Amino acid sequence: MRARWLGLAALAAVIPGAAGCGGTGVSGASQAAGNQLAIYSSLPLQGPTAAISRQIVDGEKQALADAGGHAGAFKIGYVSLDDSSPKNGRWDPGITASDAKTAAQDTSTIAYLGDYNSAATAISLPLINAAGILQVSAGSPYVGLTSSLDAGQDEPGRFYPTGRRTFGRLPPGDSIEGGAQVKLMRLLGVRSVYVIDDQDPFHLPLSDIVSAGAARAGIAVAAHDSLTLAPGTLYTGEIERIVKSGAQAVFLAGSDGLGAVSLWRQLHAADPGLLLLGTSAMADEAFTSQIGAAGANTYLTTPALSTALYPGRAQRVLSDYGRDFGSAGGPYALYGYEAMSVVLDAIRSAGAHGNDRQVVIDRFFSTRNRDSVIGRYSIRPDGETTLSRYGVDRVVGGRPSFSRELTVP
Repeated sequence: MRARWLGLAALAAVIPGAAGCGGTGVSGASQAAGNQLAIYSSLPLQGPTAAISRQIVDGEKQALADAGGHAGAFKIGYVSLDDSSPKNGRWDPGITASDAKTAAQDTSTIAYLGDYNSAATAISLPLINAAGILQVSAGSPYVGLTSSLDAGQDEPGRFYPTGRRTFGRLPPGDSIEGGAQVKLMRLLGVRSVYVIDDQDPFHLPLSDIVSAGAARAGIAVAAHDSLTLAPGTLYTGEIERIVKSGAQAVFLAGSDGLGAVSLWRQLHAADPGLLLLGTSAMADEAFTSQIGAAGANTYLTTPALSTALYPGRAQRVLSDYGRDFGSAGGPYALYGYEAMSVVLDAIRSAGAHGNDRQVVIDRFFSTRNRDSVIGRYSIRPDGETTLSRYGVDRVVGGRPSFSRELTVP
């Protein structure tokens, strides 16, 4: 098992059952065993999003250290798992499933912090839900995890075999990002947009949300196309259609892969004045470092704001983060800190029932007007956060750089 225990003496705890990764069943126990509880994390600790994931993990560690390794009367152990493939660094479905099974089979597990990728959560969530364990994500924006609006068939129900909601995310999801994209278009004076999705079912709903939102805002949708984005592909025909459409901007609901890089470079070469709008899945250096001159016209929406825009307490946490980890903490360190903190508070508020999984879930879903390092928020019954601030990154020196904040009504 790829486990990384929090290396602080005050938090050194032996987690019963954490060593076995075999089998496919889950515990389904209503209570975690004893007064020593485990919180698992599963994130891609290698590859293009490794830097983000490590900030989340370190933020989680910091919050647990600040709590003295306890929540009320319960001692908390922390296990960090890596759901990325050692071959390519990308998150891996099989490893994600193994991580979720490990946490679900551990009778001491009280919460699961993950995942970063929506497709990974689509795999882990049914397993964690079947075990009756709270799951809190610092990523995974896919709308179908919480809502049927623009979602896939039988969603979100298919992710919850128990019929009970057990998943919440802290960053705003697809609906807020879609609204941020439309608001950005209006600020940029866009009158017509060409919408593209990469056929990924976890990206397609966002393209629909943006298309509908643009139309409501009086922005013409020149077309909505689906493309297979693959390295080395020439998008000649598609680019001709885009240029002929007269659209001032292209919005892509896609990933940061080489196919998207090729599309971006070819679009800019065909029309250097075309505005290129991308999503949070593209707001990383793996994408921005390769798009060359197209970076000048690129705008990427992201839930990560400038650290100066977070509350005063966040500044103290980031100062401590720099001291403890030897590097500057960013927004995702704050998301990790809050993911751990809200779970610890749910355990604490459950009192003597802090090892009762359902009680802890109920306490999490009762979160209202919580003042936190990421701002004041509540958790809605469907697991969505009420946070509605979104950022826009530009590309500076080949890196995504925060440009402005947008608040979505």
